[in-house]
Amino acid sequence: MQVDVTTRLGALSAATATGFSSLDRMLSGGLRSGTVLSIAGAPGVGRTALALLIGYMAARAKAGVVFASASLDATEVVARLTARALHREYPDAHTPYGVIWSGQAWQDAATHRAVADSVETVVKKVGAQFHLYRAAGLESTNSLAECAAHQWSRSERAVLVVDDIEAFSATGEGALSHAAAANASMEGRVTHVAYDLRRIADQGCSVIFTTLARHADLVAPAVTLAGELRAATDTPSAPGERSMEFSVYKNRIGEIGVVPLRFVPGAGLFEERKRRT
Repeated sequence: MQVDVTTRLGALSAATATGFSSLDRMLSGGLRSGTVLSIAGAPGVGRTALALLIGYMAARAKAGVVFASASLDATEVVARLTARALHREYPDAHTPYGVIWSGQAWQDAATHRAVADSVETVVKKVGAQFHLYRAAGLESTNSLAECAAHQWSRSERAVLVVDDIEAFSATGEGALSHAAAANASMEGRVTHVAYDLRRIADQGCSVIFTTLARHADLVAPAVTLAGELRAATDTPSAPGERSMEFSVYKNRIGEIGVVPLRFVPGAGLFEERKRRT
């Protein structure tokens, strides 16, 4: 593809804040069109929760956001966002998202009102901007491109969040058919999907995706900023919390380093914690 660089330089789009000041600094202000952010980590470490929260904060900043997942349905996603709002507005409630997701919180008179208020909070803040897409297993990235294009047509800024790229298959040049994808190597498929998401971002949106730590090196060439989420072994945690760190090891536009985080798994809540001095 031939591009006249004089038509591209000096035309930066507005940044969309991630909700984490250290990460925004590494991104020179936040997410912009063409940015691809990968979040790698071990199973259960909180990759989905972190990606979901960044997407939620982008929607609060008035970006059009699509959260695509083959494993999370809309009820669970809303329960996770509700648990976060509940934890912030009713810190003594101690109601994890699983209790909201299962419906138990709605049947308990002690929690019903607080949960209803928290759902209303989520809807008011991001209801018009945050959209869910439940994908089929090994669904083509074509569907993700269509979701992103729909948001481009509605919003000045669009963000596509893809949970577990291992659950998707690639399309386009050098890609695999759906049937072939099921039998291909995981490594080859993940690499193709990462480059497909790179192409989607280049059309005018930001992309965030999660992947397993063992695939971090495979996706790194396709992304703007790559990091791994892991436990912070040198920092004590309060009961019900985890001290975490998002270690950025590749950044095409800025610095690398560590974003220190506090994670409350039951609430799906991440907050940036102060660095130790």
